[in-house]
Amino acid sequence: MIYITVKKGLKGGVISSLLLILSLNAFGQTIPVADNLNSGLVKVGKIYITGNKKTKAEIILRELDFVEGDQLELQKFSQAIVLSQQKLINTRLFITAEVVPLFMSDTQVDILIRLQERWYIFPLPIFKLADRNFTEWWVNQKRDFSRVNYGIQLYHFNLTGRNDKLIFRSQFGFTKQYELQYQRPYINKAQTLGLTLRTSFANNKTVATNTDGHRLQFEQSDDINRRIFSSSGTLTYRPSFYSRHSVDAGFSRASVSQLVTNANPDYFQNGEQLQKYFRLSYVYSWDNRDYFAYPLSGNLFRGEVSNYGLGIFNDLNMFSVRGSTSNFFDLGGKLYLANSLEGYYNFSDEIPYMLRSGFGYRPDFIRGYERYVVESNAFVSNRSEFKYKFLSGIQELSRRSLIDQFRTMPYAFYFKAFVDMGYAGDPIRSTTNNFYNKELMLSAGLGLDIVTYYDFVVRFEFSVNREKQTGFFVNFRSAL
Repeated sequence: MIYITVKKGLKGGVISSLLLILSLNAFGQTIPVADNLNSGLVKVGKIYITGNKKTKAEIILRELDFVEGDQLELQKFSQAIVLSQQKLINTRLFITAEVVPLFMSDTQVDILIRLQERWYIFPLPIFKLADRNFTEWWVNQKRDFSRVNYGIQLYHFNLTGRNDKLIFRSQFGFTKQYELQYQRPYINKAQTLGLTLRTSFANNKTVATNTDGHRLQFEQSDDINRRIFSSSGTLTYRPSFYSRHSVDAGFSRASVSQLVTNANPDYFQNGEQLQKYFRLSYVYSWDNRDYFAYPLSGNLFRGEVSNYGLGIFNDLNMFSVRGSTSNFFDLGGKLYLANSLEGYYNFSDEIPYMLRSGFGYRPDFIRGYERYVVESNAFVSNRSEFKYKFLSGIQELSRRSLIDQFRTMPYAFYFKAFVDMGYAGDPIRSTTNNFYNKELMLSAGLGLDIVTYYDFVVRFEFSVNREKQTGFFVNFRSAL
């Protein structure tokens, strides 16, 4: 059955439009605009939406580059069709999204938005490694299965049909954690303001207390050695399609055992076992990438300023800035180029061990150095990839499946070559972790990326670094 959602005020021409839709060659196929008009303006008439069984129409219409009644130049209209389709996919609400122009005359065009919604409810088991990455667990921790987290998590990615998300997590194993999060992208009528609320509690028996030779060192006992409670709220402002402002405010309370402070008195600084602080951050982003999970064209800029402490409790005073720009180029012939440049600077001299940053800590890394952490209050990195898409398509799965959202599986395979480089400044109060500091970190390698539905990405990479160390690494997120 086809479900048609018609905006208020659309009364005439519905039957004739539907007849035209059904008469199209290969139902749903986008009609090339250039085949219908050679020049001049085109006026957008009625907009029809099909397939949105759950998602509200206003959420869909918010992503379009046009509204009913708009008059656009032919070239701009053609671009608007493509961009609107990309933005609908990037809501992560739909498996497929097609924006189909239906020409009613030489200058009048109706729009059919044809959607296939995702499956939104995921009660999933938790089974994941507690370490920084797969290589850390495989090599440094000797494939120790006690360092595994397990439990249950519930995701609802479209709770009320307004692209709002509810997440609940109950986790055990290496890290015991309870987390509740709710995100509403739009809380005002203009659909420009959004709100996210989250709270979590976690405790650990095993805690990383030191770094030696750029490798994490752990303390473990039968008792709980660290407890962390955090709560935060984020207000977002999206004035246009591609720009976003975010203000995040939160509170954290962490405590550790005597075992931890004995191993490292600077874990919280000055041998303290309790640390409380408020934090405030502002983030600006500009993002017109074609596909967020695995972009092939477009650009992403992100700038962030953060303050930990805010002069309250006197437990912490830390101010940092971070900036990054990522650029993606479609070279044609299934060839693609990507580059990401990032910099970070922490103005504080006294940084507690628990909050240290550097290469090896998420989200910062240099491929080929996955085994190590390179701590510093200042670093810069650049990652580049050259890719070739050698296989892609949509696999039809069993038609006997009871769930429509899993009957088709899109896939794409990319061969790639990459070069990464990074530079970290002075190590943070350390004499045993300075081999990679103040030296150019450089690596190159080859890899295979696999991309499939529900934003799943897995990358297999072989790399060699400047120190001629080689390795094969597996990761489960896009590198750029």
